[in-house]
Amino acid sequence: MAKDRRTREQKRKAKLAKRNKSLPKSSSLAYTGKKYKKDELIPMLMKAEVGIYESYVMTDRKLLDQTVATALQTLIKQMRAGNLPALDPSGVITVDEDSQGLDLIMLSIQRNWELYFEENWKPPLEQRIGVLRTVLGSLETMRSPSPRSQSYLRYIEGFLTKKLGVKVQQVTEKMIPLPESEEEEEELVLIGRQWILENDLDAKADFLDFAEELIEDEQAEDVIDACNALLGEECDDSSEFTATLINLSTLARKSLSPTMKRIGND
Repeated sequence: MAKDRRTREQKRKAKLAKRNKSLPKSSSLAYTGKKYKKDELIPMLMKAEVGIYESYVMTDRKLLDQTVATALQTLIKQMRAGNLPALDPSGVITVDEDSQGLDLIMLSIQRNWELYFEENWKPPLEQRIGVLRTVLGSLETMRSPSPRSQSYLRYIEGFLTKKLGVKVQQVTEKMIPLPESEEEEEELVLIGRQWILENDLDAKADFLDFAEELIEDEQAEDVIDACNALLGEECDDSSEFTATLINLSTLARKSLSPTMKRIGND
């Protein structure tokens, strides 16, 4: 048998391409209705998003929205086919380094759900799948047109940490906490917080002017990410802040190249 002379990178890309080939070619799995947002299912939805956020932190925030979408689609297909892999009884998650976070997301969601089901009602399979389709629908709505989008991830990070108090930290094999990376916050986000938290109209003007400059400088992606982070952190659905941020995010999306298509909507 001939020796496989492909590099590790080539093997990784081939493996991912094979995995993605089996996925749906459209976003038809995504669901944007309210059927699976009933009170009894909301905890499951939150646990799924906690699993996604954990994966985001564990990959040093390098995870992309597209990887999350692929993981959700794969998990839904596995559940429908009845071949969901069993988790390690020890609770340890072992992943393929070549999966770029794909396996980590799926296993983290499973683990969060199993821990929840140990003490709470376990909905029928159809409803569990519906919850994942709802998460996928939220992702499809929030992510930007860029293939490098992290807009959905920025939203759930803000929502989970600021509104729900979720804290995720990397640890060593001996469960010793690792120091958190000190990432400099974007200036646009800092100005936006001042505007929203203090109802500072000068900060609002600075925020909108700066966002306009970024869009003109072809940095609309940064504007979308900042708006989503602030929407997750600070805003209620009916607030004036929310309407302004959504309108600004829409403007930023329109400014992006018309040839840039959203992945999964081919």
